[in-house]
Amino acid sequence: MRPQQLALRATNQYRTRDIMAYLGLRYYFANQCARRDLWADEVATHLVMSRSCGAYFQSRHFKDVRVDGQIVHRDIFLPGPNESFAEAALLAECSRYAAFRSPEFVFSYRLSEGEDTQGVYKPYFSGLQERQQKIAAACKAGADQVVRYTDIKRFYPSISGTLATEAWQKACDAAQLAPRFRELGLKLLSDYALAGKKSAHGNGLLTGPMLSHLIANLVLRNVDDVMSASFPNRYFRYVDDVVLVGSQAEVKRGRAQLAMLLNECELDLHDADTGKDFELATGDWMAGADDFSGDISQSWMFLARDLKQFLISQSSSRATLSAMFAAEGFRIPLPDYSVEVSDARYRDRFFDQLRRYPWLLRKIFRQTTPSMLISTARLLRSRYIESLNEVLAIGHDADGYARKRAIPKIRYLAGRLLYLAKPEDLPVIAERLRPYTELNMLAEVMHTVGTRDITRLLRMGGNAAQSAAQALKLTPDKITCHVQSWDSAERQGLAVLRANGITVDGPADDDLNRLVLWHESGHALMKSDELFIQEIACLHGVSTAPRHPEILETAFDPSEELAFDATTPIDTY
Repeated sequence: MRPQQLALRATNQYRTRDIMAYLGLRYYFANQCARRDLWADEVATHLVMSRSCGAYFQSRHFKDVRVDGQIVHRDIFLPGPNESFAEAALLAECSRYAAFRSPEFVFSYRLSEGEDTQGVYKPYFSGLQERQQKIAAACKAGADQVVRYTDIKRFYPSISGTLATEAWQKACDAAQLAPRFRELGLKLLSDYALAGKKSAHGNGLLTGPMLSHLIANLVLRNVDDVMSASFPNRYFRYVDDVVLVGSQAEVKRGRAQLAMLLNECELDLHDADTGKDFELATGDWMAGADDFSGDISQSWMFLARDLKQFLISQSSSRATLSAMFAAEGFRIPLPDYSVEVSDARYRDRFFDQLRRYPWLLRKIFRQTTPSMLISTARLLRSRYIESLNEVLAIGHDADGYARKRAIPKIRYLAGRLLYLAKPEDLPVIAERLRPYTELNMLAEVMHTVGTRDITRLLRMGGNAAQSAAQALKLTPDKITCHVQSWDSAERQGLAVLRANGITVDGPADDDLNRLVLWHESGHALMKSDELFIQEIACLHGVSTAPRHPEILETAFDPSEELAFDATTPIDTY
């Protein structure tokens, strides 16, 4: 049977976060019965409530590079697949009540509603776009105003377990949430606290589980309400990034008020000298009012839409399109939808649509052709390189609003050029990105794909390795690796590449790498001391070879979104 809504939400959400969590869900949903919403609502939630402790994978994600060149990682705690599914049921239930839904002036991690299957939360980019539009409206509404940006320091790690539990209980009371869902939320928060203590993470809210994002929004609910009342239609928050609009005196008082309210939650704002706290005149801000809209972003969305449409409707031509892309120097991943679209019920619905909407036939089989897709990709390659050159002309020493505008544009363009640019251009682009500290990971990913030397990439961790893996595995040339010291980040990066079917020489004496290599003794991991590894090994099942590369090559369902790992911002947590 085809997966139902909650299975699709969980799978799509975690696919953009970490490949290990995604693999776990794919193996979990190999059980056809487990794809039902009822399974999430009853079986998965029962298994969470009856367990003694949670199964979390502590994934090392790249965060920053220190002045001395040392890598700083962000610990992402990924729940096992059963918890991820139960979590999807809990968040779906929460979305039914206003007490859990984000107010109109909070634009991040808005719970999915209705028939949406893109994730347990609405896409992050739509929130950014809406916030930009609202700020523009506030700027136009009054004269002699300024825009003030400020940022909450170490947001999630600074949220205590006590504060998280109080916020959850308060929202449950307001919504009169069913006791079993209230208890499920409390159980998960308790397991987070236990996992944090075991890992020396501390008492802060775990980063990684999707419930944490809802909890963070609930913790700030009173802060948001008070600030919005003080700044009606002029207060805007996206995760930890806050914008105030008003006169210079107003926003000065507003920032002080915000700092006081956050202090009551044991949270702090960044200092002014960090580059995350600054203000500018509304007239200057309006120069970037259209930064999150326009033809550049839409053109990529149209290409992704047409690619998916082609892969679903003409799955037998996937290999032909892949070869044509490779001949042009493109590295665009093309998942195999053939098994899922061969389902009789899906075919019946598809042909019924063609009968009802004849124009679809022309669109799919006459306009969405390999030649058309190649032409579109060529055009985007040229346009994105031209646009990147224009943005880079600002210089890496720009600061304040100029830098805040430039970095997302550079990241957007360069992330897509990883798939579109000619191979010989990738190292050149990478060197141009290196002076921008915010783009360290993307620069290394581009350098790695261009040179096929993974030595420096692996130390950045699993998210960096996955960003490169999609493009690396599409080119058959040999991988170079000269890692001298195999710490946890390097081992995780190595495991991610291997899970994608990329052959790399390196250690295989830890459970994660044994899991992805599998071999004949893979079944022994069903008794691993690492509960996350144990759960995935059991779901993987007995076999003589790993199933991971095949899983990552195939789509879970026609509704699964195309994933381009290098285009996911590293700060979406």
